[in-house]
Amino acid sequence: MAVVLNHGSRNRNRNRRISLRHSSDLKKKRTISGKPVSNTTTTLSLRQEFHTCSRGFLRFKLWVRASVLLKKKAARHHPSLDHCSNHHNDSQAQLVEDDDDCSNHHNDSQAQLVEDDDGRIHELSSTDGFSPEPFLPLKEEEVAQVKTAFSETNRMKIMVSHNKSRIEICGEALQCLMPTQLLNDEVINLYLELLKERETSYPQKYSFVKCHFFNTFFYVKLVRGSGYNYEAVRRWTSQKRLGYDLIDCDMIFVPIHNRVHWSLAVINNKERKFMYLDSLNAAVPHPTILNALAKYLVDEVKDKNGYKMDITSWDMEYVKELPQQQNWFDCGMFMLKYIDFYSRGLSLQFSQKHMPYFRLRTAKEILNLRAD
Repeated sequence: MAVVLNHGSRNRNRNRRISLRHSSDLKKKRTISGKPVSNTTTTLSLRQEFHTCSRGFLRFKLWVRASVLLKKKAARHHPSLDHCSNHHNDSQAQLVEDDDDCSNHHNDSQAQLVEDDDGRIHELSSTDGFSPEPFLPLKEEEVAQVKTAFSETNRMKIMVSHNKSRIEICGEALQCLMPTQLLNDEVINLYLELLKERETSYPQKYSFVKCHFFNTFFYVKLVRGSGYNYEAVRRWTSQKRLGYDLIDCDMIFVPIHNRVHWSLAVINNKERKFMYLDSLNAAVPHPTILNALAKYLVDEVKDKNGYKMDITSWDMEYVKELPQQQNWFDCGMFMLKYIDFYSRGLSLQFSQKHMPYFRLRTAKEILNLRAD
């Protein structure tokens, strides 16, 4: 039995599925050279129309988002404009409500993209709850300067020489500031010299925290042999050598190196306590380090100032709430930043994601022989 197709009914059903705006166009395209168009062709046409509309909506959404961000930025810099833009922002807020958390990250006045050790990109903010100075973005020429210094062609070349400390840094030594590398004594000690010079060169900015920076060899000499030897370091802090008494310092920084791990001990004279900071915080703290420094402080005051200092009321603090490393190689960089931030009078406002930036910045400062 022959089946008779009801073409009129099929046409009516198709017209119901197609919007009125496109119905006349589709009717014109139903035949090509007098042949009916297949269902596949009609489906492809509908998909094209759908994607065209979707792209148009996405463009409109992005435009609205950009407009809102610009108005928020203008309102921050010109508060008087905020009242005028409130009504307009409210009408557009519904379209970008789900994107507020993302857009807030891009409102910073200064930002820099940095790549972490796993290849992930982070935006480095200088105003997102941080003091801006430790996070100033590097200039393109500064980044280029560091990359050139890291190159293998400069491996054996003396890149910088510090006259006062007689420390020379070759390209190979500087490469410890490249990602995944452990910091060496030369780089750490030169950077500590630069922090010392920063304090004396800019007294109007740093005079409220008077600091002393021991190098990486101090504690090694202090505890060598019998476990404690004040005579080995007694001449390190003479008035002639320093120009001041150690007891007059607010904070005294002592780098600690235990096999392949860097940590920091601090004699906090201002708050009358001994502090130990470990970026791993993995092991149970051992009192040997702080006990040795407590004994050293008593002997130092007796030798240089002629009286016995009473430290029985001083605390020994093993700092727990502090930025911690998430890998095995950034301990030295964390230690330097503990010292840097404390010497600025700042709390420890950084984290693991800032380490790639700090490595570049430290290399730049060493090459320029100036800590910013």
